[in-house]
Amino acid sequence: MIKKTRLSIASYCYVALLGVINVPNSEADWTKTFDNSTYYTSDVALFSVTRRLSLKNDPTQPVVDRPKQGGDFVYEPDAKLKWSGNNNWGKVTGSVKASGYIFANQAAYNHAMIETHLTQTFSTDTHINIRYNLIPNLYIGQNSFRVPDVQSYDQSEIVTSHYWSMQVDQPFTDKITGTVYSRYGLRNYNAPFQYRDTKFWTLGPRFKWFLTPKAEMLVGYHYEVGNANSQQNLYARDNISYVSNYASTELTVHWLTDFSSTFILDYEKNNYTTNKSSDMQYGTSESVYQGEASFLYQLNQLLSFKLGWQYGNRKLTTDSQSISINNVWLGLQSAF
Repeated sequence: MIKKTRLSIASYCYVALLGVINVPNSEADWTKTFDNSTYYTSDVALFSVTRRLSLKNDPTQPVVDRPKQGGDFVYEPDAKLKWSGNNNWGKVTGSVKASGYIFANQAAYNHAMIETHLTQTFSTDTHINIRYNLIPNLYIGQNSFRVPDVQSYDQSEIVTSHYWSMQVDQPFTDKITGTVYSRYGLRNYNAPFQYRDTKFWTLGPRFKWFLTPKAEMLVGYHYEVGNANSQQNLYARDNISYVSNYASTELTVHWLTDFSSTFILDYEKNNYTTNKSSDMQYGTSESVYQGEASFLYQLNQLLSFKLGWQYGNRKLTTDSQSISINNVWLGLQSAF
């Protein structure tokens, strides 16, 4: 009951904050976008973690204790409804986005993602972006439920993530824009893994440079603290509390009017912060390196094709070898 109450309060505060933004005083423009992508991944357990490791997503995904669960084809449908208009402060835009990952052979990993987004632009070109993201019932895999002095046994580990974020963008010059990003989130696990329930907060700067009329670079850093359920962890010896440092660089080049490419490099260091030597995570850390190259070809104003490849490598200090993953995809995007 306490958990549901806290979540409802957070949801209410988010809705109340949206209500502060004036509604448009003129007829809004509506846009509908549909995006369909097909992937091949070499590791279904790490696919979601890898795809969300970006400045524009959720880089600190839940801990995956059992990777190397085999490859599969994945289908991603994505539908977005966006509107824009003007109010007393300037331009306001809002959107609702629903998407998901559907696995061809390992359906247990199927899950959905929902995002609401509101942006207010002021006369100073300041942008305030507010988002709410929900990822319900994400299957992480089979994991051992551990109780001291009792034999462990495998259970399905499932987590629901909520996070609320605010981003303030301010142009410094016609070529440089600075950003302050912050968020607060919850990861709620199913029984019997509720001792892993985590609250987290994130803070970090970003800078965007328009290097040339055809090239732009985005760099950013996130500092994040996650605190697991310390009371329940007294019995489980599985405290996943952490401090995360995440940095990313994105370079987008518009080679032609209708052809562009984006190159991304990510690095993340997760230090587990439990101070109890009996916890499995005591004194451990995880390093993640990741690279991505994607290409977009716009056939016309309504239709675009995309192609991409992503490689990730991660290693725990307690593991003798690192774990790698490859994702490749082909997609079609339409808007009207």
